[in-house]
Amino acid sequence: MRIIRKKKESAKAAFEQFLKQYNCDFSTSEEDASVTYSFEFQAGRFIAAIRKQDDCVEVTFPSMATAPMSQIDLVRAKCNERNYNNILFKYTYTVDHEEGMLHMHLSFFNNKVTPDEIAHELKAAFHFQREWYRDYDEALSSAKDNGTSDLESELYKHHREMFLLRRMELHHQMGEAAGSPMAGTGRLPLGNLLDTVTPLPDSTLLFMTVNTVGGQQRLEDADGIRNYDLRHALVEGDGKEARLVRDYAVLDLHYKQGGDEQPRMLTIALTAEGQDDHSIYTRVTVTVPPRNASRMNSLSNEGRQPHSVSLLIALDRSSDKQRQQEFDYMWSDAQLKARNGEKDSLTEDQLLLGQVRVADVAYNMYWGVQAFNSSRYYEAILYLENVFNSYRCDFFEMGSEGKRMFMETAYKLGFCYNELGLHKQAFYYLDLMASDGNIRHTMELVNAMANSKDLRLFSYTEEVMDEVKRNFNEDDELPDNIKDFINFLRRRRGYAYIDFNQLDKAEKIFTQMLDEEDNADYAINELAYIKRLRQERGEEPTDQGNDLPQDGPTNDHPF
Repeated sequence: MRIIRKKKESAKAAFEQFLKQYNCDFSTSEEDASVTYSFEFQAGRFIAAIRKQDDCVEVTFPSMATAPMSQIDLVRAKCNERNYNNILFKYTYTVDHEEGMLHMHLSFFNNKVTPDEIAHELKAAFHFQREWYRDYDEALSSAKDNGTSDLESELYKHHREMFLLRRMELHHQMGEAAGSPMAGTGRLPLGNLLDTVTPLPDSTLLFMTVNTVGGQQRLEDADGIRNYDLRHALVEGDGKEARLVRDYAVLDLHYKQGGDEQPRMLTIALTAEGQDDHSIYTRVTVTVPPRNASRMNSLSNEGRQPHSVSLLIALDRSSDKQRQQEFDYMWSDAQLKARNGEKDSLTEDQLLLGQVRVADVAYNMYWGVQAFNSSRYYEAILYLENVFNSYRCDFFEMGSEGKRMFMETAYKLGFCYNELGLHKQAFYYLDLMASDGNIRHTMELVNAMANSKDLRLFSYTEEVMDEVKRNFNEDDELPDNIKDFINFLRRRRGYAYIDFNQLDKAEKIFTQMLDEEDNADYAINELAYIKRLRQERGEEPTDQGNDLPQDGPTNDHPF
């Protein structure tokens, strides 16, 4: 018996069936290997290509969106981001040099060439076009807020900084995140570290032992102790000749503080953290043991709690001359472009640098910002505090750009101290920006308050949420960044309520969050912690606080 096989319909015939079924205006052109259709679908212009050897169609949405040439970095970044997250549609762009414009394109392959399938994909293309405009406008606004034309660089710096801000949003019973490598040359005296991370007021340095696998060294001179070089504790040589000679060392610093009868000891552990062509890394962990209880130092006093700070430092294999040459070029370039009216071509960091007129202050600004952008927070503090102290007395004489440079320096210092877990020092700088309306600044200040158990958190976050209410009506659709910001404030308030033993209020906030996608994971963790606290106290479980009264007005929900 002869079997008659149904002939499969060609992609060309199937696609033309789609064009007729949906009444699309089109024109065609043919080459030896393919046929191309230019067609209109629901007021959108598309191009489809069908290669004769293939049984599929490639559809392109040309000029899905446009942007000026000056935004090429941001366009490239957003195309890469979307191509990474979307396996069905491909985002590309072309440059129209004559018009000075960028044209973004959206394309897809379809091997199920039926009228309904093609129509479905084309409608999806319109959806992604709308999504592109919304996402791109938000990214462009965010980048322009930073006053720079280097949009891609500033956008990624913004995303990184927002990630770090959220990383500081601790859960209860979670360990601190590890620090990040920092680079530098020259000496890094122990005294600078002690002054920054664990000040010892009214202290007398008695002696210090340096314990390594090769033996023990004893230093009894106070100046010698303070000048002990942390960068060379495990490393010998400088520049390209620097080499790691030991894997660890332990410094035991013996001292007395005012009122102490017995000496106290502070321990600094130094461990090798690897090396690359540019730097040799060392982890520094400073641990202050708890003091004995007394009338002046009760069990609830902070002095009775162990204190530890861990960070990474590095000895850079570049020379001081190379660093000076790099700074000289970048500072001169920033000043030259500013004088020539080319501010739009400067990055945010160059704009800040261009506001500094004194060479040594500019040097501190440049390397402080470089350290900050590389997560080298301790080193950044050493540089940026010089800038802050040099300019604070001139604040009222500065122009608007100078004041912005000064305030951004203060913000970076607060950020660095927060990263090191020194929240009270962070508050000193961040409180300067308590009402400037910058979301990044506000989030960092709230983190400092929440993580240091500062009572001012509650009144401050209420004021901020009241301000949001005044700027948006109840029927308004909140922008995504404002929604994220409000959720952040709510989580921080709930976290603080737990620290202040207001478990009912905290439980009510986190219970509300269980059905909210952005907050559910955080809420589950905190509710589990609350449950454990209640069990330890022998309290009866509640019904998640849904019927609990509030004492006074609260803003724990956006509206």
